[in-house]
Amino acid sequence: MTTPTDFSPFGAAVRAERLRTRTLRSLRLGLALVPLLTAAVAFLPAGSSGDGLYDAFFGVMFGQLTALAFGTLVVTGQLAGDGGAHVLLAVPRRGRAYAARTLTTGTHLFLAGLLAGILTSVCARLATGDAAVGPGNATAWRAVIGCALYLALVGLLASGVATWLRHGVATLSLTLAVLFVLPFVVGDSAGGAARFLPATAGQLVLRAHPSDGPLGPWTGLGVLALWTLLALGAGWRRLSGRDV
Repeated sequence: MTTPTDFSPFGAAVRAERLRTRTLRSLRLGLALVPLLTAAVAFLPAGSSGDGLYDAFFGVMFGQLTALAFGTLVVTGQLAGDGGAHVLLAVPRRGRAYAARTLTTGTHLFLAGLLAGILTSVCARLATGDAAVGPGNATAWRAVIGCALYLALVGLLASGVATWLRHGVATLSLTLAVLFVLPFVVGDSAGGAARFLPATAGQLVLRAHPSDGPLGPWTGLGVLALWTLLALGAGWRRLSGRDV
């Protein structure tokens, strides 16, 4: 049966991206690992950050690795060989193809992240017996939604960087450095500037009591969203300026 999306050029592009994501084994595996790695850590001994909710959601550190890999592979796998030319033959408007890929990537990662957040909350409640981290707590639900948004934004950031660099290893090296290494290097030496780094700001939504500073849980996610938009904009500029 013909669906309404078949009559819409953008809908058809989104449907093609959705089919590609769901049929390629590497992409399916990457999506499956996001909730598995994130939730599994909830059964390990809790850390000592002083924030029980953040300790419960510490698995996001591992889930974001697969989100980064997924966002990178969605782009580099498509651009490998003559893939970029084939995409433009199917969808000649680059903006439409780029928007469809971005929307599909973000949606899949958000859904995988939402499942990761729910499973993490349930697993943490079972492992610790702390009702404050379970699905019956409003703050825990904020962390669940924040987990989904955080993982989606991190994956889209990698997608934008991959479109800009067009190289998988370089993309992972840069994004891992920005998300994991840079916060430790900068520390408190930059007069509070480290608070505005993507991972540091975005993970405030996972804390029951965010540390004192100008950013709260949702404004911290807003800072991460700005970093992601910057990466996607750089990717679009590179894509629009090339032959393929």
